[in-house]
Amino acid sequence: MKHYIDWRKVKKPLEFENITVEIGFGSGDFLIKMAKENPEEIFFGIEKSWIPVNKLLKKCSSHSINNVFCTKLDAYWAIQLLFKDKAIKKIFMNYPDPWFKKSHAERRLTKMENLYLYAKKLISSGEVKIRTDDYSFVEFTLQEAAFLNCFSINVSNPSIDEPLTKYEKRWLSMGKNIWDIVLKKEKEPITLKISEIKEVTELYPVKVSADIVDVELIANKEFKIEDALYIKCFSVWERGQDYALEVLLSENEFLQSFIVTVKKKNDYFIIDVSKFSEVLKTEGIQKALKFLGKIIGKEKL
Repeated sequence: MKHYIDWRKVKKPLEFENITVEIGFGSGDFLIKMAKENPEEIFFGIEKSWIPVNKLLKKCSSHSINNVFCTKLDAYWAIQLLFKDKAIKKIFMNYPDPWFKKSHAERRLTKMENLYLYAKKLISSGEVKIRTDDYSFVEFTLQEAAFLNCFSINVSNPSIDEPLTKYEKRWLSMGKNIWDIVLKKEKEPITLKISEIKEVTELYPVKVSADIVDVELIANKEFKIEDALYIKCFSVWERGQDYALEVLLSENEFLQSFIVTVKKKNDYFIIDVSKFSEVLKTEGIQKALKFLGKIIGKEKL
């Protein structure tokens, strides 16, 4: 298996057991260090940008590391989609963005919904280890974790003789405090309703029974298909009676951007996801194709 895991293509969940995950691995040095010290174990990194992913892949190659894998995806969805329950032994977060404003709390990696998901994926006695320099983030995390009633909680000020990062060195020289939070899973969390998406094996094209379609009815417009399922359509490319347009789909806040094609076939049209678009096949995409097909075919919704 290659170091990079394309979450759209692999069979999910992955077969990894008892692995260590780092959320937001940055330069990748922490993962590389752990992998070198524990060559018999598997380590997995999650990032939202290609820049750190490419840095990590280069370091894996230059250091001949074979026990590190990574993906580029929001941590919540990566944890949910890629890992089996009770498959992770440790989750590390080194200086996650605290999202200082209360209005941004939903973006914090330690909000209750995320911690619930981490707990489900952790083995018994598995741990979430967080290092931060922001005490308000510590307080927020402890409050969210306590509600789930599944973790033992320990907070400490670590002694860092050799700072792991240039930021730690700078903060310590400024006299700033650093906190370590350890959330150890003692039992299963209370049941919590969380955002989920359902993957399907195949996406089937939608037949639009019409001699003529009006793609301009969906161009540069946004639609609510159902609760928590929205689609935004952009400009249309046209060639004869074939069309293509870029769309952005929000499915329980899981975002995917792809190209939708509308092609003439005899006395009907076919609306489908372009073969050049790589997507996670979900129920939401299938519903979106049917919804758009009805509009351009001028059917009643």
